[in-house]
Amino acid sequence: MRLDLPTSLSLSTKLSSIKPLTTAAIAIVALGGMTSANAKTLFKDTSITLLHGGDFKLLPDDVDTLSTMTLEHASTHTWGGVFFFVDRHQGGKYDVKNNDGEVVDTKRYKETFGKFSPKFKIATFNDSFIKQVNLAGVYEFSSNSTGFGQDNYWAGVGVDLDLPIPGMKYASATLYHSFNDQKPDDEKVTLTAAWERDNFLIDGYVDFGFNSDELKNNIHFNPQIKYNLQEALGIDNRLEAGVEYSYWRNKFGVDGVDENAVMALAKYHF
Repeated sequence: MRLDLPTSLSLSTKLSSIKPLTTAAIAIVALGGMTSANAKTLFKDTSITLLHGGDFKLLPDDVDTLSTMTLEHASTHTWGGVFFFVDRHQGGKYDVKNNDGEVVDTKRYKETFGKFSPKFKIATFNDSFIKQVNLAGVYEFSSNSTGFGQDNYWAGVGVDLDLPIPGMKYASATLYHSFNDQKPDDEKVTLTAAWERDNFLIDGYVDFGFNSDELKNNIHFNPQIKYNLQEALGIDNRLEAGVEYSYWRNKFGVDGVDENAVMALAKYHF
């Protein structure tokens, strides 16, 4: 459902904010091309996930359950790393109404949502709680069957952490400024972590949005709890089954809109 949220910046101000990001992105790509001969991939993983569940907020009336297919990739390199995913959501049917509230059509809800998030290493430390300092960026995009669409840009700095917890695979913390398309700009703190032991895996993130002139502070906690069936099934690649949980207080910064949604999932790694 489209949220008609007021924007805090004029179009010209928005463009002046985004142009430096575009210039930086072009420079980074050019630099990456010049140094590709010396780059080395340290880790990479690509997966596809199927999910189904409900009780999502801020969808059209009569739609709260979604089926989702997610394509996801993560890789780390000597220069930094890349994470991206694309969600394709499909929900139930809803009534399309005109300005007078009359039903003029019925549609099935569909949405595409994705993020592309590179990070670029600027410092590393040995035997330290902070393993690496990164410059980080995010391109976030979405569109749905109601006609709503957006392109958001995040820029920030973050750290990869070395947490002394058995089974901890990775952890990070990043502070971003968000240049938002359909809502006022804000700041975000993103925490990510993954832990695995005895084929049980818990991974996910927490986003905390704050410092907006018009939107409420909001927090989105989105973990996945999974069991790796690869060994039990005797197959070559990881196949995980479990659940994803979405807790979102003041979803999208809308006061009082709180989400508690659970989805069953199956995730296959290529």
